[in-house]
Amino acid sequence: MQGIITITLPFFALIACGWLAGRRQILSEPGIAGLNAFVFYFALPCLIFSSLASRHVADIANPSFMLAYGAAGLFMFAATATVGHLLFKTTLGESALLGQAGSVGNVGYLALPLIIALLGEAATLPVVLGWLVDLVVLVPLSIALLEIDRHDTGASADFVRTVVRGVALNPFVLSIAAGVLWSAGGLTLPAPVESFTSLLGRAAGPAALFALGATLSQRKMADAMAEAAYMSAAKLFVYPAVMWGTMTQIFQIEPLWATAAVLTAAAPVAGNVYIIASSFGVYVLRSSTAILISTALAVLSFSGLVAFLI
Repeated sequence: MQGIITITLPFFALIACGWLAGRRQILSEPGIAGLNAFVFYFALPCLIFSSLASRHVADIANPSFMLAYGAAGLFMFAATATVGHLLFKTTLGESALLGQAGSVGNVGYLALPLIIALLGEAATLPVVLGWLVDLVVLVPLSIALLEIDRHDTGASADFVRTVVRGVALNPFVLSIAAGVLWSAGGLTLPAPVESFTSLLGRAAGPAALFALGATLSQRKMADAMAEAAYMSAAKLFVYPAVMWGTMTQIFQIEPLWATAAVLTAAAPVAGNVYIIASSFGVYVLRSSTAILISTALAVLSFSGLVAFLI
């Protein structure tokens, strides 16, 4: 356990440093936005692309894993949304956000660099493929339900185009697609390109963690904590158990990939839950609070899960 804490604690300490920089205004709001832009558009896409492009395409294609991950994610989305509706009498849109919070974690900024540090470079691929399921299936599902709840049927065509365009042009989705295509072509990365992507990729982890902390420092807390606590508990404790059962008891996924998937499921509530909530004016403070609570609790819950699994 001490060895695991030695690995995980510096990662959460980086988040704390970013939070302190934001709270003390050492890093201004435009500075935080710039740091997030660097991570979102440059560092993480380079890390993803270089990891996929250097692998054989046969290693990337793993439909059983993606089916298992997708099944666990959809089940958790539906279960969290349904139970939340019964507990809190939520609308369809609010239930959708509960479902998204329970099934979509902070992969890029936290889970990806942390799991690579724990399991090695071989764990990059399962984390990225699981993340692709989140971006292409679960997030658009949440947005679709929010749109239906808003009864904005006249704008449905524009809405579909906006969602499809947003997913297709997401830097992470583009970098995944580029890496897979490069691998499928049997091409080798030229030395300058490999050096460039490696250099930026190595910056992704520290920059993403610091940016996460700085971003969290700008979040506001809700007065009512019940829904936020429910979202946090579902994401940190229930979802990893569901993922473990799906990966090991139903689909029999190889151990390294299954462990990476369970740890990905144990990541705190994703920041895009707050972004979507703000766009629709639904559960804004509650989603913000869930992100803060789950990230703080993940210091212990994630480390404990790693000790149990590894």
